[in-house]
Amino acid sequence: MTAAELLEVAKPVMHLDDPIDGVALLVLDDPDSSVNTITKAFGEQLAALLDRIESDDRIQAVVVTSAKPQSFIVGANIQMISSIKFAADAERAASDLATLFARIKASKRRFVAAVDGPALGGGFEFALACHAIVLSDSSKTVVALPEVQLGLLPGANGLLRVAARTDVRVALDLGLTGKNVRAKKAKKLGLVDDVVPVPHLMSVAKELAFSLTQGKPPKKSKSSGLDVAKFQADVTKSALEGNPLGRRVLFSKAREELRKKTRGHYPAPERIVDVLEKYASKGFSAAASLEAKLFGELVVSEVSARLVELFEASTALKKDAGTDKPVERVPPTTRIAVLGGGLMGGGIAFVTARAGVPVRIRERDDAGCGRAMRYVNELVGERVKKKQSTTVEAQADLARVTSTTDWTGIKHADIVVEAVFEDLELKQEMLRQVEAIAEEHTIFASNTSSIPISQIAANAKRPENVLGMHYFSPVHKMPLLEIIRTEKTSDEAVARAVTMGKKQGKTVIVVRDGVGFYTSRILAPYLNEAAYLLAEGVAIDVIDDAMVAWGFPVGPLQLLDEVGIDVGSHVGVVMRQAFGDRMVAPAATSKLLADGRKGRKNGRGFYLYGEARGKKGKKPVDTSVYKVIGVDPKALISAEDIQMRCALQMVNEAFRCLGEGILRSPRDGDIGAIFGLGFPPFRGGPFRYVDTIGAAEAYRRIQGYHDRFGARWEPAPLLRELARDGKRAYA
Repeated sequence: MTAAELLEVAKPVMHLDDPIDGVALLVLDDPDSSVNTITKAFGEQLAALLDRIESDDRIQAVVVTSAKPQSFIVGANIQMISSIKFAADAERAASDLATLFARIKASKRRFVAAVDGPALGGGFEFALACHAIVLSDSSKTVVALPEVQLGLLPGANGLLRVAARTDVRVALDLGLTGKNVRAKKAKKLGLVDDVVPVPHLMSVAKELAFSLTQGKPPKKSKSSGLDVAKFQADVTKSALEGNPLGRRVLFSKAREELRKKTRGHYPAPERIVDVLEKYASKGFSAAASLEAKLFGELVVSEVSARLVELFEASTALKKDAGTDKPVERVPPTTRIAVLGGGLMGGGIAFVTARAGVPVRIRERDDAGCGRAMRYVNELVGERVKKKQSTTVEAQADLARVTSTTDWTGIKHADIVVEAVFEDLELKQEMLRQVEAIAEEHTIFASNTSSIPISQIAANAKRPENVLGMHYFSPVHKMPLLEIIRTEKTSDEAVARAVTMGKKQGKTVIVVRDGVGFYTSRILAPYLNEAAYLLAEGVAIDVIDDAMVAWGFPVGPLQLLDEVGIDVGSHVGVVMRQAFGDRMVAPAATSKLLADGRKGRKNGRGFYLYGEARGKKGKKPVDTSVYKVIGVDPKALISAEDIQMRCALQMVNEAFRCLGEGILRSPRDGDIGAIFGLGFPPFRGGPFRYVDTIGAAEAYRRIQGYHDRFGARWEPAPLLRELARDGKRAYA
């Protein structure tokens, strides 16, 4: 098939302009998508255009750019990857793309990538295959190799080219974290050749391309005197990468550190280390062959399947308005008010300011206002310190946050978020005050974690404008926002809240009102079961270590310390009143409260804090807890039994929520559990997990515990039904 015929295989996703002064422009522009991705058509058309370029003597250099506004290539097409069923096919696809990029690197024509916006995954690998890279200085311009977040490794030699351009340590960092690197940092690391203002990007790239045809290498940044940092980096590189012993130390340390984080659940990070170790010892070609083979194996792995499903679910939620009926027009939110300036209120104010929306915090007194503003200032300063924001951006964020001790400014807020203490009467009073002064369209959103919104709105004048916006602590780090609607909440109010949540950078799920909503409701039995295990004499650290080994970021008892034993007990009482014996907590909980134990906040919980903790490292257990609750922590129980008892309590309650209509879909339930509660991502969430092991197996285990322990283990009706009919949660 000729090059011209290949270009007609599919809609053109790129085109080549005629050269000017020997420099041609290769423009990427997929007509069927708002972003460019690497697809089968992409590879076929690029191969055809390379044939044209190499056979056209008028072309001496090529500038590669994108017609998409502030977006280069965001990686391989996820649907294409997930459609691959056999490792050999994935290996061949990776090898073919790597060979295509190798043609660019080996070409006598000089290629320059002009990047404005994100160049991710295969997009960055494409740029790395070019002879030079120029980035715009836009805040949206980042480069990254994020494949590890999908349970994969970069498959087109990007890791190897990063190592060749910089060093193996930089390649390890980018590969194992998948983090975004902003333009200036990318240049400092040596990943790219230049960073220029957006209006000058193309002219600089073309000029650089022309100079490369003249045999002139890209200009290096000028420096005066000895660059100490570079000198030290070169010495370290020589010591660690330049000899077998140094390489052994480097890769041994890398494996040790990543195993502490992954606990063996995620194979991709270890495979990334394997590839780079092969590169350091055997060279580019040997590492490239290994990379393709390992990529193929990872693509068809269960872990990658779950992580890809999670990515697709998150992507789908970004397009979900949160309502079953479409809302024609969602009015913009121009002002937000936050009632309460504690850690939750201050965090909500911070993410709102970051979204570019003015926010006013109302507190009881000047001291409260001062604490709230100080906390926001700390969060803004932290971003500057980490170079996630510039000083100018930080000043703009701070300027959007104001505070008050009265109701000034609340009247004109589009959304008022209540973040006061978990007390029904107090929250109802906040609603009454807001409705007395607010405009007709103002939404009142409660940040409660357990009190039903319908109870808060019981006396509301405009119940259609009342809903829940349940943020998770710390707000600036936790990605989930759970929006709760009552029977009376309007679709427009829900859509406005969802839109605002997305603007704040949150992954948003919408759930139906009820005690505990979704996340708090499924968390309660999980924590309760850990408390029952403790009451049976299982050691605190044995319980927590088992759940961390299963994939949770922290154990349930350490989590209870962080949440607050008193808060957990309060929520537990509310849960028991609503759900009866299924939510009864063991007597040990009341004994802890009687002993004044509230957890981390007062330094008295399951673990030691402050001076009692001692040196940094793993938190030591406060062994005095055992005496308080009257147990001898010597019970012998397998880690698997601990894991199943805690995890299946959460899973069982999740199926109840789906069956009762609290959840709109299994997708939302999996997202909520993973992003809000730390359910292991590689297991896919409660519903994907059950679909993986089979509903019949999950039901068998839960029924077995029901036979042993009684009412709190009653199987969810929906799970029983799926097990009986041999069906899946995801139909």
